Amino acid sequence: MAARGLGGLLLCVGLLLAMPALAAAPADRDECGASADRPEAASTACSRIIGDASEQVAERIQAFKNRGRGSFNRKDYDRAIADYSEAIKLSPTDAWAFAHRCEAYESKEDHNAAIADCSAAIKIDPKYAWAYNNRGIAYYGLHDYDAALADHAEAIRIDPGDTWAYARRGMARTEKGEFDQAIADLTEAVKIDPKYAFGFGQRGQALFKKRLITKKGGWEPAIADYSEAIKLDPNLLWLYSSRGVAYSNNRKYELAVPDCSEVIKREPNNAGGYNCRGVAYEGLMEFGRAIADYDQSISINPRNGVAYWNRGNARRSQRKYDEAIRDYDQAIAINPKDFNAFNSRGKAYFAKGDRNQAIADFTQATQLDPSYVEAYDNRGLVYEELGRRTDAIADFRNAQSIDPGDPLSRQRLRVFGF
Repeated sequence: MAARGLGGLLLCVGLLLAMPALAAAPADRDECGASADRPEAASTACSRIIGDASEQVAERIQAFKNRGRGSFNRKDYDRAIADYSEAIKLSPTDAWAFAHRCEAYESKEDHNAAIADCSAAIKIDPKYAWAYNNRGIAYYGLHDYDAALADHAEAIRIDPGDTWAYARRGMARTEKGEFDQAIADLTEAVKIDPKYAFGFGQRGQALFKKRLITKKGGWEPAIADYSEAIKLDPNLLWLYSSRGVAYSNNRKYELAVPDCSEVIKREPNNAGGYNCRGVAYEGLMEFGRAIADYDQSISINPRNGVAYWNRGNARRSQRKYDEAIRDYDQAIAINPKDFNAFNSRGKAYFAKGDRNQAIADFTQATQLDPSYVEAYDNRGLVYEELGRRTDAIADFRNAQSIDPGDPLSRQRLRVFGF
């Protein structure tokens, strides 16, 4: 009896294993195709198509791609990559799958893998503007701004109405210090689409950095663009951080704190929100609270070079120069092209009395950004103190040639009799 019962059980198991997987229903194709709108339901439908051996290969490829897209929209990048990889195995010349796996890799900040995949997509389809844009973003992540510019320019050549390409090219130009060209690109983006919140926000960034680095313009245009972007899309939290920092630079710290706190309220693990509020507290001379916020920002994102730079500035204000220099070192290690960090580290070395290292850092800042007025002024002051009159005059003249309204270089040249 017992043996006969066991045999019956084994027979049932065998029959179950021999049964085909549940076949996909005709409605599953439509449900699977709606992966962007209904990712959970779509995933189930896509899985039925994938598991149905009777389905055409083309349908299974599309199901992998749709399910991958649904996973991507849920920010499950590893699952998205796995599904795109299966699609690529079945169709090695699928440019779409390569480009979207590129996007998923880039979302994980795996820039090199992203570049490889987008390059594969472009090789398959040399007119795939979306792949050029995604590869440009990956190059941007590696701080290779020239390569990013080239890719976004190619995307624009293919599609002159590509707002995203204009915006991303503007971002790369901002990082290179080509502010007027960046503003022109971003203006074109919002001209094409007047409701493009991201474009307004990035133009605000370009205006902000132009004012910060060259001292040209005011903070108000940047604030106006951030405000317009927030009006168009209140869910873009980085806009609140950006406007908060702009308010701080405009000495409106009391307006900055609420903007930054709004970010922290909505996303308690948002590194940018803590960094933003730290800047505001620093402006209010509350250095302890500022450093606490920078600490929190860095603990959330240890690769946050700007937070290290800001914490270094707060520590320099407390005359903790060695601690400040260590923070600037970290900022530079994260981004070797961070001219702000070199300039600030130069000021810390100058305060410590290390004139040679200060000159080296100010020089590096001007090499990374030849339009950096403050770095020329700072180096000029060191040269003046060292009695190197000719070098000091040259630096102050450089500053004046970039910004005739710069008060420090104008005043120092008057002292020298010019």
